[in-house]
Amino acid sequence: MSIILIQYVFDLLCSLYNMSYGVTIMDLNLKNEYNKEYTKIKSLGYDIIEKRQIDSNWYTGLHSHPFTACMIILEGEILLNEGSKEILLKKGDFISVDNNIAHSEKAGLNGALLIYGKNFNENKFNLAIIEDSLNALYLGNNNKLISLITKTPASYILYLTIYKQHYSEIWNSQEDILSLIPKKYASRSTVINLINEGVDANYIKKKHTFTDKRSVYYELNENIFNEIEAWIKARKSKLANMFQGE
Repeated sequence: MSIILIQYVFDLLCSLYNMSYGVTIMDLNLKNEYNKEYTKIKSLGYDIIEKRQIDSNWYTGLHSHPFTACMIILEGEILLNEGSKEILLKKGDFISVDNNIAHSEKAGLNGALLIYGKNFNENKFNLAIIEDSLNALYLGNNNKLISLITKTPASYILYLTIYKQHYSEIWNSQEDILSLIPKKYASRSTVINLINEGVDANYIKKKHTFTDKRSVYYELNENIFNEIEAWIKARKSKLANMFQGE
């Protein structure tokens, strides 16, 4: 990967996260340190409240975000542009910007210190669900088996298809399984290799039908089945708690 491409990706990630390198998010006890400002933002229903130190002449460029944002200026100045409006925010000023509204912000020469809030509205759980999915599906919560299963779309489909059979009692032949995994995810030979790797690792049991010894189907090793079952139940419980009371 070229240096230019690496820098481009880094810049893009930074812009998605905090719009530039010039923002320091400070993890402090805001409720005690800035009780008045914290209470005001919290009472308006904001989900996340942060203290942010903004560098001198920091500029976001024109952007929007999928949440309603607000800020209270503690020190310094921020110039906010929204459409034809230009608003100079000084110490003590409060402003909010609705989700998906294009705007830009620029700090003054001395930078700024502010309390910043995010209200995710109807999208409240989107980020939590994505983070949970990335952690559970791709990282496997540091579980070696789950990490293997969720390594690729093909392995994920393979193992959950075999898992599902234990409930449906409809046992797919090897050809059935091969047809269930789209070729855009894996070639026939790749899927066969995944199956053989699972058999060699004692994750998958290779079985032959009573009527035709040439016909092959697969089951999960009992311990592997139980481990996948526990993982699915844990994720279900976590997501259920996430939405409790909504």
